[in-house]
Amino acid sequence: MLTEAQFTEGVAYARNNFQAEDSHLILDKALIKDKFDLTGMKVLDFGCGMGGMTLWYAKNWNCEVTGVDIDNHHITIAQHLQQELHIDNARFEKRNIMTNPFAEKFDLVFINDVVEHIELNLLRRLLASVKKSLAKGGKIFISYPPWRSPYASHLTHIIKIPWCQFLPKPILNKMLEERNHIIVGEEEGTIKEVYTNLNHLTHTKLQEILDANGLRTLFRKSHTILNRATLLKKYNINFFPFDFLVTKEFLLVEPQA
Repeated sequence: MLTEAQFTEGVAYARNNFQAEDSHLILDKALIKDKFDLTGMKVLDFGCGMGGMTLWYAKNWNCEVTGVDIDNHHITIAQHLQQELHIDNARFEKRNIMTNPFAEKFDLVFINDVVEHIELNLLRRLLASVKKSLAKGGKIFISYPPWRSPYASHLTHIIKIPWCQFLPKPILNKMLEERNHIIVGEEEGTIKEVYTNLNHLTHTKLQEILDANGLRTLFRKSHTILNRATLLKKYNINFFPFDFLVTKEFLLVEPQA
């Protein structure tokens, strides 16, 4: 059951993702604004969480946006925030698209900070289902922190150590037990559950899944700490050992002809 404290925390988090320029989604927003014009599109936000980005798409473009998630708590918070913001060109629903696929088709599917949370064999099947939801000419935008990223553990905000996923397991487990706490999700209810369920995704692993589903990459942006330097801003520096500095991967993919 969603407690009042969880609800308040979730709404604040989703609201920040929607409106703040300094949220963890700042890179996603900048790249999306640079690469896409969503005007007139039917957009699917797959794994929409608490709806901050779903509502951001709907607010910034005249488009129809559908946010889906399998977590009841997330959808409850997303619908509340939608009412609070008076945004009417978005809708949210709890749906498993593998067992309940869409009849309608979408021009663009966003999958932000989702793929690293899904077991790899399941991810392969999920992307096949997402592919079936595309309209003719439709595309999929994927963003995620690769496993070698300094922030891939999803624990940096509580442990305060970049790359903490590479600490000896007994040390990390002790730190995690000391700092573990309940979070908003129904499917994953604690920080420890979130970390334990991460799939250690790398670009190589994701590329294998994309290839198996007949999805080709139109562009890839590997954002690294080095991109903060003006002269290096536009470069993809994702080869060893600099791949450990990649904070986020962005890919646009489409079905092969």
